Amino acid sequence: MTTTTPTEERDPLAFAGSDKLVKLVGALYQRPRMGDLPRSLHAANVEWEPGYQQERAGRKGLPMVCLVGPAEGVLEEFKRRLGTARPSGGVRYAYLPLDQRKDAEGPATEASVHAIRDILWEARTELLRSPRSRGSGLRFGLFTLVVQLMAEKLPASDPPERTLLRKLQDNGLLVRFRSAIENVGKELVPSNDAWKYPLLVLRLLTMATFRLAVTGRVPLLSGRYRWFLRQPHLAPEMSGSFVRFAVRLTDGEWQQESPEFVARLLVNAFLEDLRRGYRRQFFRRRRMTYPVLLLDHVTTTNGGYRLLELINDVRNQTGLFDPLLVVSTSDAPPPDDRPSQDRPRWTAADAGDAYRSWQHELLRDRRARDAAAWYLPIGLDPGTPEQQSRARKHLQSLGDTYVLRRRQSSPPWWATRWMRLGVPLLIVALVASFVGVRYQDYRTSHCGTSSEWLTWTGTECVGISDGSFSVYQPADDTIRQVLSVITDQNRRAAELHGAHPERPYITLVDLEALTSPNGTAEGLTAERESLEGVAVAQLRQLTATATATAEPIVRVLVANGGLGMRQGVAVARQLSRMAEQDRSIVGVVGLDMSSLPTQQTIRALGDAGLPVVASTLSADGLADQNPVYFQVAPQNRREAAVAAAFAATRPGPKVLRVYYSDDDSDTYSTNLRDDVMKSFADKGFSVEARAFTPDGGQQAPSSHDRYGERLVGNAAAAGRDTCSYNGFVLFAGRGVPDFGDFATGAAQCGSTATIIGDDDVSRYVADQVAREQNRALPYYYLSFASEPATDPQGLARDFYTTLDRTLFPFEQTERGRSFDGHAALSYDAALVMITATAYLRETSADIPVTPGAVWREITAIHTSRPDDHQTNKYIEGVSGTIDYGGDIGRHVPEAKPVSVLRVEGGEVVRGLQGFCGMAAGRTSDAWCPADS
Repeated sequence: MTTTTPTEERDPLAFAGSDKLVKLVGALYQRPRMGDLPRSLHAANVEWEPGYQQERAGRKGLPMVCLVGPAEGVLEEFKRRLGTARPSGGVRYAYLPLDQRKDAEGPATEASVHAIRDILWEARTELLRSPRSRGSGLRFGLFTLVVQLMAEKLPASDPPERTLLRKLQDNGLLVRFRSAIENVGKELVPSNDAWKYPLLVLRLLTMATFRLAVTGRVPLLSGRYRWFLRQPHLAPEMSGSFVRFAVRLTDGEWQQESPEFVARLLVNAFLEDLRRGYRRQFFRRRRMTYPVLLLDHVTTTNGGYRLLELINDVRNQTGLFDPLLVVSTSDAPPPDDRPSQDRPRWTAADAGDAYRSWQHELLRDRRARDAAAWYLPIGLDPGTPEQQSRARKHLQSLGDTYVLRRRQSSPPWWATRWMRLGVPLLIVALVASFVGVRYQDYRTSHCGTSSEWLTWTGTECVGISDGSFSVYQPADDTIRQVLSVITDQNRRAAELHGAHPERPYITLVDLEALTSPNGTAEGLTAERESLEGVAVAQLRQLTATATATAEPIVRVLVANGGLGMRQGVAVARQLSRMAEQDRSIVGVVGLDMSSLPTQQTIRALGDAGLPVVASTLSADGLADQNPVYFQVAPQNRREAAVAAAFAATRPGPKVLRVYYSDDDSDTYSTNLRDDVMKSFADKGFSVEARAFTPDGGQQAPSSHDRYGERLVGNAAAAGRDTCSYNGFVLFAGRGVPDFGDFATGAAQCGSTATIIGDDDVSRYVADQVAREQNRALPYYYLSFASEPATDPQGLARDFYTTLDRTLFPFEQTERGRSFDGHAALSYDAALVMITATAYLRETSADIPVTPGAVWREITAIHTSRPDDHQTNKYIEGVSGTIDYGGDIGRHVPEAKPVSVLRVEGGEVVRGLQGFCGMAAGRTSDAWCPADS
């Protein structure tokens, strides 16, 4: 005989198989570590087996466990176990005894709706305040809104939609946001009226956003309102918008709807809130247990049966998974009102088999919309005293609470919230680092800027700038002042173009070798002077009269072709791409050095369809071989003829020695050597030539081998080579840096030769510091511009007034003044482009200003022919008359001036030693040769 203690008599779980039932409930509220896929339950151990079922979607869901039989205190014991479950607060649950509630049997009525609403509201409240629950709280926004609408009584005097819209607005986030705006307005508007209109716009924007949201039609923005128009109950399509649907749910209106479907809406809203609470969200910690709803004493007359039926119907109808585990107790197996032979077919001792059987039949029952598809009835059999004693022992082995092992209570490490945050952050950090490194590499490769038009070659920065970035290398204060003027005038040009769109708007590119050959900013004096001349031409157009609609507005870009123009082809290709994007680019001015890289650059510009007007280039072959190329300087043959004629008037033996660069790529030097040798020989001179190695080494095969002439060494050695020579010496090389070394060498021995420097020596003369280092050696040099070595006259006076006083006051200082005439030549080159554009617009305002059209108009710059009714269209430039003779094949001005100047004691002698050519206010010397 078995003796029982009072404690054992009061134990509600003292029935056969209670341990299996406890383990089943404990297994069902455990959420899988990943997703919500169905799992296989071991029947004997009532524990989850590894892996997932193959038919995942159909078997996905939680049953409603219906305990049938004497169950007094059973759910209270489950409540105690869930409340003390470990880890602490791991389970949300709600325990609802229904024995005191009322509902009518049969079809749903208005009272049934109230009963279901009250049960669910209490369940919501219990789940929200579930003791010691961990993680972020659940939100029942949809269900709460339905309950609030059902309790809302709209006045009959006002339009219901407008009234409800106002109430929705007052109960939402909008009213708080609007209140915040009003508070900010009270603080800011009285002290600053400027805030009034932005705040008004913000209020209107929030109102418009709310109006769009409550339509229920806008994804994301409509939020919870959109769900009501997509749920399957109460035919939301009849309403069209959420506000009209919401009116149907207000007090006095929902009573006209089917009570069955109003109750379904309540249940579905409740379950949808749970679904949303269990969806994966980026910042939310994964919930590892399902909420448990304990319904005690459910019957057909207290709403319990009806709630279970509604959950079953909603799950069948929507086909959606909801994370609610329902456990109920009743005397009969729901939805039946009394037990039968088949239901319940399982007892607590067979709880594992019961669940496995239910799971295997779930897919079939769901497809059949079975009225009992989600029910799992389990009978409670008190059993014999021996069975009860054995059940107590088994329960003792389980412990008095639920315990989730660490592995069960947390997702896999690679699916935790920290990994969800950390991995994207790591990826973002890696991508940002990669992008940062690549961007830094990009900036480094583009001279420390983000401009695609600048390129760092490893030793120098080449490319195109609008003046805001210096491509002069190196740059001193005077260079930076010039670039600042260009930047400011470009801004003014853009503004003027906006104010006068009827005037042509063109872009000229000043392309030079802006990397100093001697590594100093003084070595770029000539290039700085060239840009100054372009700046004066730009200012001339900015200040043109408003009625001069044909006069173009000019924007200037500055381009560096690299040391010795060796990167000129690459820059020309950049200009080609830029011109495709910027249709205002009409041509290129400037250019440095008549060399092979310069010739290749001109050809590349011709391939791009961009006309070129060079300021100082003079090699004969340039104008003869390139149809898009023009120049404002005379050719080498003209320079050589003037030098020979000048030397013929000087006393001394008629002998000449030419020193030229031993670099076959320097076409300027070798071409000038050839022209000088011929011109002086024609004048009866005995001529010879010797080569020297240029500073920086040779870039091409040696020239002296081709000529069969002597190589004397570097430029300094060539200077010393004149020491015992008493005839004429013509230096046919680069002014910077070679002529400085040549003059130093000649001065060392007090050379008595009559030295004549070519026009490139004007670059050396422009560098006052370098020039004054050689005070002992006097020499002549040829120049394509007579000013500022002489007193400016006519147009030149206006030009130098603007240059020296208006734009660049440093030109009036001894250190800033240059005598190379490059500013005048660059001004004239820009003036050719500007004049051609004006001629084009004078012809017709409808003709588009393109590089091709401007090139065609350059040939129109000439004097009228005799007996022709033509207008003179030549240009009186600062450096002389620019007249292309009316011959489409002529790209060099007729009789362009060549001046002879002299340097003594390191200073330029004021006054010309000789002048040949056409210029306003000047006449050629009698000995000048005719221009061939």
